[in-house]
Amino acid sequence: MNRRDYCRCTRVRNYTYDQAAKKLGCARRWLEDNISRLPRQKYGQNPVFCECELALIRDMFSILPEKVAEFIAAVTAELEPCAAEPAGEQEQPERVLTLAQISPAPPRRSTRTA
Repeated sequence: MNRRDYCRCTRVRNYTYDQAAKKLGCARRWLEDNISRLPRQKYGQNPVFCECELALIRDMFSILPEKVAEFIAAVTAELEPCAAEPAGEQEQPERVLTLAQISPAPPRRSTRTA
C-alpha cells in the first residue's frame, strides 16, 4: 500500500494541531503526545492532517462495545442475504483464465468428402 492510498480527499485541506484537535474534539496536547502513532503528513517541523487522516484517527480510537458489534453483524447479515447462505447455494463466479492458461484453439477438421 502506498503511503497515501487511503486518502480520498477530492480537495485536500491540511489542518494544524489546533484545527485537528478542534475537529476531533480532543486536546492539542493529546495529539502532540501521540503523534508517533497517528497518521499524518509532515512538512518541516509541524505535522498536518487531512480529512482522511482525521477519519483514520477517529476509527483507530473508536470503541465498539460487544453488544453494538453483535447488532451491526446482525443488521449486516440481514442486508446481505447471500453472505448468510451456505457455500453450496451461492452463485459461483464466472471462471476467468489468466494469459498463461489461454491456448490456441485446435485446428479445424476438414468436413469435405471425397
